Amino acid sequence: MAYEISVNPSKTVKPVSKYIYGHFTEHLGRCIYGGIYEEGSPLSDHRGFRKDVLEAIKKIKVPILRWPGGNFVSNYHWEDGIGPKDQRPVRFDLAWQQEETNRFGTDEFIEYCREIKAEPYICVNLGTGTLDEALHWLEYCNGKGNTYYAQLRRKYGHPEPYNVKFWGIGNEMYGEWQVGHMTADEYARVAKEYAKWMKVFDPSIKTIAVGCDDHEWNLKVLNQAGDVFDYISYHFYTGSENYYETVSTVYLLEQRLIGLKRLIETSRTKRRNEIKIALDEWNVWYRVMDNKLEEPYDLTDGIFACGVLIMLQRISDIVPIANLAQLVNALGAIHTEKNGIILTPVYKAFELIVNHSGEKLVETIVETETYDIEGKMFYFKTPFKVYDAKLLDATATISEDGKKLYLAVVNYNKDSEIRCPIKIKGCGKKQAKVYVLNGPDIKARNTLEKPNVVDIVEKTTIVDEEFEFTFEPHSCTVIEVERS
Repeated sequence: MAYEISVNPSKTVKPVSKYIYGHFTEHLGRCIYGGIYEEGSPLSDHRGFRKDVLEAIKKIKVPILRWPGGNFVSNYHWEDGIGPKDQRPVRFDLAWQQEETNRFGTDEFIEYCREIKAEPYICVNLGTGTLDEALHWLEYCNGKGNTYYAQLRRKYGHPEPYNVKFWGIGNEMYGEWQVGHMTADEYARVAKEYAKWMKVFDPSIKTIAVGCDDHEWNLKVLNQAGDVFDYISYHFYTGSENYYETVSTVYLLEQRLIGLKRLIETSRTKRRNEIKIALDEWNVWYRVMDNKLEEPYDLTDGIFACGVLIMLQRISDIVPIANLAQLVNALGAIHTEKNGIILTPVYKAFELIVNHSGEKLVETIVETETYDIEGKMFYFKTPFKVYDAKLLDATATISEDGKKLYLAVVNYNKDSEIRCPIKIKGCGKKQAKVYVLNGPDIKARNTLEKPNVVDIVEKTTIVDEEFEFTFEPHSCTVIEVERS
């Protein structure tokens, strides 16, 4: 089959949700302590925030940040993390078997979100927590009146409400690894009470239910509790030493998300046409399984991340929220050392797509060769099959004002460049900017000593209503066209 990309910039398909470029920070390994927050480091500011990490995060314009877990949240008590830091209790975290100092808590998280201009997304404790505790947390964050927890927030130096909009009701409660593990019926009953009464206190909030790969779980939660939820979550981890086993799972993920949307539509909840999906954990994870999870990401993982991001642009009407798990060190897009940081290929994927995409999706038709694959993914080597995985994929977006067109193209072919005819309706002959994310080979990694082995290279090309472009093997390319 021949390759061809056809773009119609005048035919807007739908807006692209900005929240698909979100991230996640959990109290896991060195994600918080030694990651975004390192008191006493010469690289940190007066608040304890690592300045080099902050600068890197601002470059990828994180729109929404999920916290504090993850598995961690199921035995986290938020009141341990407020007030004078030297008076906060040290606790043992059951999820990751490490001591939690609580020196980074709710106020620090909100301040961090404000600094990076991200919408805060807080997940509440359904494992060892109570409805009262969750309501008090909401009151502390969003309370406007003279109630106890609103006054407590003011006492600690924060007079204005935080107005936290997104609230996750528990994390992976279906899993036996989760503190307070529940059946679907148990979760639906408990989560419904949390979401219902939290919305009574603050009707403006958006609530996220726990979803998973189990259709029976999802259907029970939707049928029994869907009326009080705005989103159902989905988590996806993949990865393999085999390049094609990793990158092909972009399409496995897409199929599962579309399948979950269909399940929502068949549920009995009266909100079945309104509930969306929050892909609030996704990443490559197959190399490490300890309490640090410092996965050493390479170009393969970066190409997978590019594929996920452009796939999410296509379906952000059904999946408006996505959070890479995680932002720093633990499965981290950014890796910190005492004397600097490493921007991994996964980070570079965000740097490319976030900074070179528009707010509106336009019609894009891709003709490509495909392949079928059967393999194993994730640390636990879960078997999977994918049919018709694309070797070339693309989306086109335009800026809000219509003045820029961005054509993002992933060449998944590991060994060969692809010479591809491109048609852009109404485009006159002109020079365009080109940004290419690539490296010398699929196993290429960035290090402190060699920070730019995998990087984005900028060049130019001539575009027209019809032209050809050669896409490098194992690469992601954005062609940025000024529109008159």
